Formats: sequence, C-alpha cells, structure tokens
Amino acid sequence: MTLDCRRSVLIGPRGSDRLRRAIKPLVGLRRQGAGARHKEALMSRSPPFTARARHPSDAIPAHSSPADGPLGDPQPSPAAYGPEDFPGCEPFRLPAGELDRYEGRLEFWEARTETAWKVREPTTIYHERPSRRLGRLAERIESLRGSRIESFGSADLARFDAAGNKDSLVQADEALYLHPHRSRVSGPAINVDQDPLPDVVLEVDHTTDVRRGKLRLYEAWGFPEVWVLVPPESRARPPGLDVHLLRGGRYREAPESRAFPGWRAGEIYLALIEGPLSPRARPALERVARAMGAREGTRPEDDPITRTITRQAEARGHEEGRRQATAAGVLAVLRARGIEATPSPAGDRALFGSVPGDALMAAAVACRDETDFRRRVREAAR
Repeated sequence: MTLDCRRSVLIGPRGSDRLRRAIKPLVGLRRQGAGARHKEALMSRSPPFTARARHPSDAIPAHSSPADGPLGDPQPSPAAYGPEDFPGCEPFRLPAGELDRYEGRLEFWEARTETAWKVREPTTIYHERPSRRLGRLAERIESLRGSRIESFGSADLARFDAAGNKDSLVQADEALYLHPHRSRVSGPAINVDQDPLPDVVLEVDHTTDVRRGKLRLYEAWGFPEVWVLVPPESRARPPGLDVHLLRGGRYREAPESRAFPGWRAGEIYLALIEGPLSPRARPALERVARAMGAREGTRPEDDPITRTITRQAEARGHEEGRRQATAAGVLAVLRARGIEATPSPAGDRALFGSVPGDALMAAAVACRDETDFRRRVREAAR
C-alpha cells in the first residue's frame, strides 16, 4: 500500500478508512492555523470600531471575516476587506508603479494586493458641494480668528514602508490644519506616521458609508477628529452630521467639535448645506471664530488681509475727515464774504478732493462770486 500525498488518494484495496482517520487531525490543525492567521491579519489591519447609530435601521454591522476555503485556506480578499467594508465602492487592480499617475479619486489603496477601492457612482454636486463649502468656511473663520487655516482637500493620507514607498493610503473629502506651523508636511502626501495629522477630516457620504471600513482606518491611524456628513439628497441614510472624536484610541460621537470649540454638529451641518453666510449659519460661525481667537490670543486684525482692509478703511476715513474740514472752512470764508456757494455733494467731493487745501482757501479769498471760485479751483487742479 502506498500514499500519494499530493492527491490524497490511497493506493491499495483496504486502506481508505484508515487513511481518513489518520489525516483528519492534520486537516483540522491546518484549518485552525489558517483561521488564526487570518484573524490575526484582520486585527492588525482593521481594528474593531463601533459607534452609536442615529437610526435603528442605520446600525453598523459587525465586521465579518471571509470564509475559509478548502482545507482552511482564506479565500482571496483585497487587504482583508470586502464590499461590506466600503459600501457604494468597487475594487480594481492598481499596481504600485501606476499609483502616482492615477488621476481619479480613491477611497482606499493597499500595496500588498495592489487593490484600490473607488466610489461606484459618478461624482455629483451633492457630494462635492459640502467639502468646497468647508474650504470657504475656513477662510471666513481665519479672517475672524486672526490666523490662517490650511486646507489640503483630498490629498493622499498615506503610510510608507521601510523603503519609502507607499504601503496604504486613503483620500478624504477635505482635511484642515488649524495651525499653519503644523501643516508643513514632508512630501507630496501626508505621512500619517511622521507628519502632523490634520485637525479635522471631512467625509461626505452621499452614496457611501465610511463608518464601516474607512473610519476604522482613521481611528487606527490616530486622526483626532472626523466629520461624517450625509447630505439631504442621500437615499441610503438619514441626513445629518456626526462628529467623531478620538479618545483613548477609540472614536466616540460628540455633540460638538473639539477643534472648533462650541461648534455643534447641527450648526456645522447647516453651514455645509446652506452655505457659510446663510442667516442661520453665520451667527454660529462668527461665535466660534471669536472663541478660537480668544483661546489663542489672536484678533481679526492679526489676519494680514483683514489688517490691510482695516488700514485702508482708516486711511479713507482720515482723508474724508480732512476733506470735510477743508470744505467747511472754504464755505465759511465764502459766506463771510457774502458769496453763497451751493455745490452738490458729488461736486463737493470732486472739487475739494483734487485740490490742496491752501489753494482752495486762496480761491475762496480772491474770487468775485461762485462762478469765479469754481474757475480758480479748476485752474488749480490742472
């Protein structure tokens, strides 16, 4: 009797039962070892994440591992993730050598399998508009707070291997640094292991659900604050905005932002849906910006653009004051001489604004009447 191990076929008339009893423990050990290896890989790549759902039908299902194949080998699964981890997305092969040349948007990419995930449906204004509005909100807040805010858009948020090559990455819809000195990254992508992480990341779930896979990555990589917005046009989930704050290595939903003190989730949602200067959004935005300035010791005048505009306004105010004082003195001289000058306000501004005050006063003293006064002023303006 002989045994062919490659085919698990018994050669001999009576050995089949004994062979099954002999190899059964070996197969069980192989299944247990493969299952343990797969569980370890999942735990190291995608730590568990739970969050309070806003609606009973909106609960987050537990992460399920791919089923073991024949003899316990895990079935192929890109980066140990499946469609349940990236709802609304589809996987495709993207070799590492082509990653930097790829111009589309990515939800996730991993070098080990060279698999990328992208949103299945075409991009719409319902998805893009909130992130663009967040950029405008940041500009408004920085002018009121008195210091800059850096917006990095959908830049790569990546991890690198020992050779300096990208190992995995995600792309947010918007990433904000509230302090410019922290936004000095070391290369074309934000290295999440070396560079300072953004203070706030925005994810817009129009046809997707980042809570199931992508949010776990943000949590594992240590991003301090993530906003997840569902626009009112979404057909999959109730609209709203959740603020996820990292506490003790885990995300917890919070009623307001930590980076923007006192800015409540509902107020952020209104600002991103209605626009930063809508009647309902503007008061909250100004309150938060001034609170940030008070916390950091900055004022609107510390913002370079605001400071320039303020100085220009002050200069115009001083010039207007001088013009009005000169005009009042000239008219007083004319009336004292019995000359009634009654130019229009527009004429006053054009007349007195282009001629030095001493020339105006000389014309008022020497003129015979109002017509002669205007002639002298016009000659002085040439």
